[in-house]
Amino acid sequence: MKILVTGGAGFIGSHLTDRLIKEGHQAMVLDNFSTGSKKFVNPKAKVARVDVRDAKKVDSAFKKFKPRIVFHLAAMIDVRESLRNPTKDYEVNIAGAVNILEACKNHKVKKFIFASSAAVYGDNKNLPLPETEAPTPISPYGASKAAVEQFGHAYQDLYNFDVICLRYPNVYGPRQGTVGEGGVIAVFCKNLAKDKGLNIFGQGRQTRDFIFVDDIVEANIRALKSKKKFMVINASTNKKTSISSLAKELLTISGKNAKIKHLKAIKGEVLHSCLDNRLIKKELNWKPGASLPEGLKKTWEWFSK
Repeated sequence: MKILVTGGAGFIGSHLTDRLIKEGHQAMVLDNFSTGSKKFVNPKAKVARVDVRDAKKVDSAFKKFKPRIVFHLAAMIDVRESLRNPTKDYEVNIAGAVNILEACKNHKVKKFIFASSAAVYGDNKNLPLPETEAPTPISPYGASKAAVEQFGHAYQDLYNFDVICLRYPNVYGPRQGTVGEGGVIAVFCKNLAKDKGLNIFGQGRQTRDFIFVDDIVEANIRALKSKKKFMVINASTNKKTSISSLAKELLTISGKNAKIKHLKAIKGEVLHSCLDNRLIKKELNWKPGASLPEGLKKTWEWFSK
């Protein structure tokens, strides 16, 4: 099957592309390479060097490749940057997604699978958060992800192609950059590899739902095989991990004796985040496979090389 992956040169997108090719699909990576890397792109994948904000070039790539399925992972992922530059966040994350949806409509794509985010929930204290909680984003990034979910619903209803939105928590693993959700693990690993200390904002009591990239890829594959017409669903571990305990676990795994320094807490940061995963277990027969120590070990091995 012909499958197009936007953001396919990035952290999660490149792992997903590898898996699709391994399963025998023909894959095209659509990426502007602003943050993605050529070295992450599977040599068997076709490549379209296109910015999702360029509607004409997006349409041209779809016309040439004729994908049946589209995974939309291309995005501006830095929450802090979205606060500094909400216009760019809108242009990339909302307008860019609409360009992809328009191409899906115009070129008879059968399914659109979207990488959404825990950020749509905002600072909601009803943890672990189920999908029934109303989106209350507190950043332009979270608002843009929630908006694309709504655009997806409208396009599914109007143009009759399937739409599945997977809400990611903090994804981590090999190839990860140091910005975006889950980026703290990449930052810690890079510092440890250079024998530097670890900086923690505040007391480190803030908690996150960390999920290994292979498990997110598997959730996407299950979404690909699903018969659902429309669905918004969490892909998570349903477990909270504090930043302090994360740092200690990485020190143990790496064997490093780095110092931990506590910096001033970030104003407005969500203190606790955890997503309920009961629905995805039921609907997609999926559950996370890697424990945090297992995932961190694989991640450290990659960064340490």
